[in-house]
Amino acid sequence: MSQIRLGTILYWVSLGHGQVSDISHYTSLSLITNFTNLQELELLFYFNEDFKKLQYAIFPQLRILKIKNFSSEYEILVKFLENNGKNLKELFINNDYGYSNISLNLAIAKFCPNLRKLSVEFKSCELETFNLFFKNCQYLESIKIWCGGQYSNEKEALDVIVKYSNINTYEIILYHCYNIKSKLLPEELESFFISWTNRVPQKSLSLIIINNDNKSLDANEDNLKIIEKYKKLGVIKRFKVTDFDDDEINQIRNSKMVMYKRLMML
Repeated sequence: MSQIRLGTILYWVSLGHGQVSDISHYTSLSLITNFTNLQELELLFYFNEDFKKLQYAIFPQLRILKIKNFSSEYEILVKFLENNGKNLKELFINNDYGYSNISLNLAIAKFCPNLRKLSVEFKSCELETFNLFFKNCQYLESIKIWCGGQYSNEKEALDVIVKYSNINTYEIILYHCYNIKSKLLPEELESFFISWTNRVPQKSLSLIIINNDNKSLDANEDNLKIIEKYKKLGVIKRFKVTDFDDDEINQIRNSKMVMYKRLMML
């Protein structure tokens, strides 16, 4: 995989079979349409940029799509997913500006039935839409949910996952984008684990917390005792608390690192 520079956008492409693109000059988004064997595409937007050149492109081999800070017209991205969502296995759409779009979320549920991993933003009032995700995306294994502020709190996120998730789901990533103290009570956390234990068939859970402070559910000592209890029972296979710079967990490249590289190339 290699880095391509596009003024206000950085993107990486993977063509598979050991093929990569190596372009280091200013170019156009339309260039990507030449890569008919494109398997992975990552776009990082730092300003509003014309995405229209890509909305009608067809990439039959595209499996992984990662988009950060897309703040343009969402119907353009919806059209792109209509054309290319069927074969996607991993989809990550993150926005540091706090935007969330229900039409985009509904399009993901409609056009991306084969997803294994998903990272997307939901406002607290939109959580019931998760029913459509798990109903239409039967293979979904990992879900990353933004928490805090206008997004769901930890209890809402865990409740909706245990209520709607399918038998293949085993990994929950709670991404704390705001510096807000957790309100999750120990009894609420234990209720979630009891419900997870009663799932048939039961899959051991991977629970990952991403934050840059000590205000998430792990800040409560009683919560940690409950987590340890269910680890010993085999309900929790993996529990990890990490920060925004963890490349293993944060599927989209670190913004500061990317911006630094971009500036160095100017």
